[in-house]
Amino acid sequence: MATVRSSRVRAGAVLVGAVVTAVTGCSSGSDDATTKTEDAVRPFKATASASPTAGQGRLVVSYEKPKKPADRRTEAFLKRTKALEGLARYADDIVALPYDVPLRAKSCGQVNAFWNPGTKDITYCYEFVDTLRQVYEKQENEGSTRQQDAAVEQDLVGLTNGVLLHELGHGLIAMYDLPATGEEEDAVDQLSALLLASGDDEHQEYAIDTINAWAGLAQADAAGGIPANEYADEHSLDIQRFYNWSCWLYGSNPDAYKWIVESKGNPDGVLPEERAERCPDEFAKITHSWGTLLEPYLKD
Repeated sequence: MATVRSSRVRAGAVLVGAVVTAVTGCSSGSDDATTKTEDAVRPFKATASASPTAGQGRLVVSYEKPKKPADRRTEAFLKRTKALEGLARYADDIVALPYDVPLRAKSCGQVNAFWNPGTKDITYCYEFVDTLRQVYEKQENEGSTRQQDAAVEQDLVGLTNGVLLHELGHGLIAMYDLPATGEEEDAVDQLSALLLASGDDEHQEYAIDTINAWAGLAQADAAGGIPANEYADEHSLDIQRFYNWSCWLYGSNPDAYKWIVESKGNPDGVLPEERAERCPDEFAKITHSWGTLLEPYLKD
């Protein structure tokens, strides 16, 4: 399974393996989910000020005491990098919330990240981060050990943004009673990709980190086989999410991300040309759909 390599490393793609089983994430949790492009990609912002009725809420980050040694390492990583605080600031600058929404990092006893509609909060499980760390450790195999460790941590910061913007999408649909045509999981994947791809260079790199997570998980799926009941899950398969996210990122700026597309001149690309042709239109539709739904709540 090829990955999309970010400009932090090099353009193109390399073959990688993975060592974990598939992670679906995003259950409700109710039972306890090389080019500067910042000027080329249009920011996802409101054309007018958010409605006064949108609210003044924000994401409120907290950490619960870890229950296992691996969870303590993850808690320390999250606090040191301020990944959750950075995500909260980024989201709060874009969209108004009707009330404060807790964003809790905690030991869950499962590999997950999820919006809980009952408690109206977002949970980010320490176990999720630790599991995805194993994926990135297989992918980041260049440079010194210190350089590899730093690259893995940067990947995890990026994935944290991709995953939690997805969960915030569930929250926005619930809090504002937004219509979601089609599968909600796909819709909030699209929102997460949109918010990252239309951001600055750093957040576009976060989109690449998220794509590479799906690549690693898809590799694990292929190695271990996919149980039949996985096809009944509300999430798209990891390999589908890999290609969808690759398509949306490419579609956000075809000139900047042409190296993602596989072609005779670029055999290391990962996105088939037949799909790539439709990606700019796909991204434009995503932008229009979510822009219409969130218009009353988007900040300047």
